[in-house]
Amino acid sequence: MTKEEIEFAKLFAKCKSSGIASIKTCYHPKCNEKSINSHILQKNGILSTIATEKHIWEPDINQFKKPQFQFKRVGINQVYSFNCFCNKHDTDLFQKIETDNIDFKDYESCLLFTLRTLYNEIWRKEVNIKMYDCLLKESPENFNNPFFLEHIRQEKLGLKDLKFMEIEIWNDLDNGTQSYVFEMRKLNKIELCLSSFYNYDTTEEMHNYRLKHGKDMERVAEIFINVFPYENETILLMGYNKKDEQKVKGYFYTFFKESEKRLQRKLTNLMLFQCETWVVSEKFYNEKIKDIVELFASGFSFSCNNPNERQMFPLNIFQESFKKDYEKWNKKYVG
Repeated sequence: MTKEEIEFAKLFAKCKSSGIASIKTCYHPKCNEKSINSHILQKNGILSTIATEKHIWEPDINQFKKPQFQFKRVGINQVYSFNCFCNKHDTDLFQKIETDNIDFKDYESCLLFTLRTLYNEIWRKEVNIKMYDCLLKESPENFNNPFFLEHIRQEKLGLKDLKFMEIEIWNDLDNGTQSYVFEMRKLNKIELCLSSFYNYDTTEEMHNYRLKHGKDMERVAEIFINVFPYENETILLMGYNKKDEQKVKGYFYTFFKESEKRLQRKLTNLMLFQCETWVVSEKFYNEKIKDIVELFASGFSFSCNNPNERQMFPLNIFQESFKKDYEKWNKKYVG
């Protein structure tokens, strides 16, 4: 790396650390206590089942390496964690999904999985916005440009959408209402955990709407997804808001009606091109990722510039042919 690149990377690291350190308060709407390190998914019984020597692997952006998209081996005390709730709310609120017998037909249990994933997304966006504000302040000559400012605007719009979802979830929890549709499917066990929200509406669709109507969509449809091992199987748990049913229902139920092989392809595309918050076992990493990390970096770059996020590619990370198939994909779409 050049001296300028090193200084640039240091600034990114400084601003990101500052953003993370600034978020200290419990996310419960009626609490101002100090937040503690919370896990998106249960550490004991879920994350621990895919850990080797209490470590698992996660995608990571490292400004000091090329390519910047890397994978990092992380201890299960730190992985999939963020400062979210105080000790009381982290313990009491999620008791239903911290047990050995989770009822996936229970609406509140499904909602609690959604809430944790939601707050991780809110936390990530709040950290990013604070990081971007820091970058603008520290280095306006590099960051005060239309592309970067539009990126900040989109992050803030995304955060606004998540805040609406936050209000609806708490209303459901407090009043026993049901604003979401949840479905669960059991799969053959895979050593993977994925917890995320992603937009059903593509960048292209949102752009065309803006051109046609002169404003952003009033509502962007979000899909919630959790994939994790549980009792010698893997659970696929997904949900969407009932307000979006007409738009997303057909797409959503393909995850539950299609064969497991076709579902694996859908999960692969989400991992490679839409969802960042996933972790795998050391065995999975060594077999599927270790030798082709640069291809994952290419896929990440491609996804940042692809306006049609629902585009599906014939890639299946769970098949033996995945590495060769991904190499072919890379030559065709990245070069």
